[in-house]
Amino acid sequence: MSNLLTPLARSEKKIDRLDDLYQFVKNHPFWNNSLFLACLRGELNRQDFIYIFSQYYLYSKNFTRYVAGIMANCDRDQFRAKLTQNLWEESGEEGGLSHAEIFRNFLKNSLLIGDLSEIEYEDFTQEFVDIYLKNSIQADPVSGSAWLSLGTEGIVSDMYQIIVEGMRKAGFQDIELEFFQIHIDCDDEHAATLTEMMCSYQDLPEWFETCLQATDRALTARAHFFECLYDRIVRGFNLSLVSTIKNRESLANQVTDISGLKSSTIQAGTKIYSNSTPHLNIEFAVERLVFPVTQVLDPRIVIIPAGKNNEKHRHAHETLLYILQGAGQVLIDHRLIDVATGDVVFIPRWCIHQSQNNGNLEMKILAVTDFGLTSTVLGNYDRQTRMNLR
Repeated sequence: MSNLLTPLARSEKKIDRLDDLYQFVKNHPFWNNSLFLACLRGELNRQDFIYIFSQYYLYSKNFTRYVAGIMANCDRDQFRAKLTQNLWEESGEEGGLSHAEIFRNFLKNSLLIGDLSEIEYEDFTQEFVDIYLKNSIQADPVSGSAWLSLGTEGIVSDMYQIIVEGMRKAGFQDIELEFFQIHIDCDDEHAATLTEMMCSYQDLPEWFETCLQATDRALTARAHFFECLYDRIVRGFNLSLVSTIKNRESLANQVTDISGLKSSTIQAGTKIYSNSTPHLNIEFAVERLVFPVTQVLDPRIVIIPAGKNNEKHRHAHETLLYILQGAGQVLIDHRLIDVATGDVVFIPRWCIHQSQNNGNLEMKILAVTDFGLTSTVLGNYDRQTRMNLR
């Protein structure tokens, strides 16, 4: 029956099939992996991202091998030529740093990973890279191009937008995110060339099924890798902390500018939560103070306008409140404590508490919590204990 279709009708059918593949990618379970959800909820800190990207570096530095594998198996000159040109442009030969060099600078300058050759890779990281090499080097042209286009390069922009959101919530500044912003903003020539190559084989039998299966395998492999990273972060936090303590080495050595350890040198805090509920007299905002080597403590600034209060809530982390400005009361379970500038109040774990500004000035409170520790045990428990958490 398909042989009776006009050339235009056959072309439209091909476009519909490609749209079906795009829709498959859009709805794939990959987008709900635990690492992405943690990024969107702001659960990860700078130390977590150091671990994530040190492991991701093994995948990144082998990227040209994936493309080279696809090129070697491609039987069409024009696509080999285009991919060669893409690699040449990405290498920075036309001026400027290559993408790989920008990423290495990010690892060294922002994450302070000194010698990249000394990174110890997890078994699951090596397995992930091996899977990529196998499905690039040993795959047929259709499967390989689908794997590296729809299942890999085509998701980069959306994937990095999620990761960047998590990094900003962890205190990264825009100047540190150049590598990711490049891939979010630009049209990726690799993805376009690989997709064009994939579509050039549309007349082959079972083309759609082959592309669908290769795309699914690529997304599933990456989802598994991300799940392993997240699991390692959650399970490995205590081991890493114990190791840091036992090594008796100063973490200040990881800070290039020691002034970053002084709160007054920190620019505007990272806003992590706010709420305005007039009928409950609730109005306040919470900002995170970002120090470069914090592992357990999570210092925050709570700002409450005159005559307002934050909500009654409770959480797993314990908190030390220092009143920077203003006066009022702090509710701890069913007891009220009068507070003024300079006072210190301790909030035990899981007690119901609330800060009330009864004065005429804006109340500012330094809240030092151990959220960095407790969140690794319970995940983002704030979502169950806070109202309207964004």
